[in-house]
Amino acid sequence: MTTEDGAAAPDGASVADAARDYLAGTIWAQVDEALSGITATPVTDEAERSVIDLIVRVPPREVVAALRALRNPEGMNFDYLRSLTAVDLEEEGVDVVYHLYSVETKHNVTIKSRLPVDRLVVDSATAVWRAANWYEREVGEMFGVRFDGHPDPRNLLLPEEMTDFFPLRKSHPLAEIEVLQGEGIAYEEGEL
Repeated sequence: MTTEDGAAAPDGASVADAARDYLAGTIWAQVDEALSGITATPVTDEAERSVIDLIVRVPPREVVAALRALRNPEGMNFDYLRSLTAVDLEEEGVDVVYHLYSVETKHNVTIKSRLPVDRLVVDSATAVWRAANWYEREVGEMFGVRFDGHPDPRNLLLPEEMTDFFPLRKSHPLAEIEVLQGEGIAYEEGEL
């Protein structure tokens, strides 16, 4: 890449140009308009981009407002919550990840919200999508994220008394494997 005078452009300029070029080929302009007044930052780093989804970062305090704005039928109409999960980034916190789809426009978008390690709390999206109910229950018990305003925060998969045990956190100690894979599933000689 070169500047107007033919000299090589600094790396910062080429990164900015690459980001602008990437966003030009996505639905970012429409998403940005739908999220007017909400702090939203598109992910342009090649290492974190998705092949299918536009990924947008939204702060935890604004995530439900962003989800509601994107679901609006007069806007982007992301009417289907494909999944809701989390990613444990250890010292950096936990990303709560919402994968959205518009049946009408066939667009995909992923909303990520980073929660600090010392405050794993975000508002519940159940008022936006009823399907968020079980997704949030699973993320809550597997990662330790609390969803404020959730109508039924009981454990979904683990026993009720397990409230400080988060199997999908990277800090979770791995339990010993008692049975080797494949052990006891083969036929004994002469059984066939």
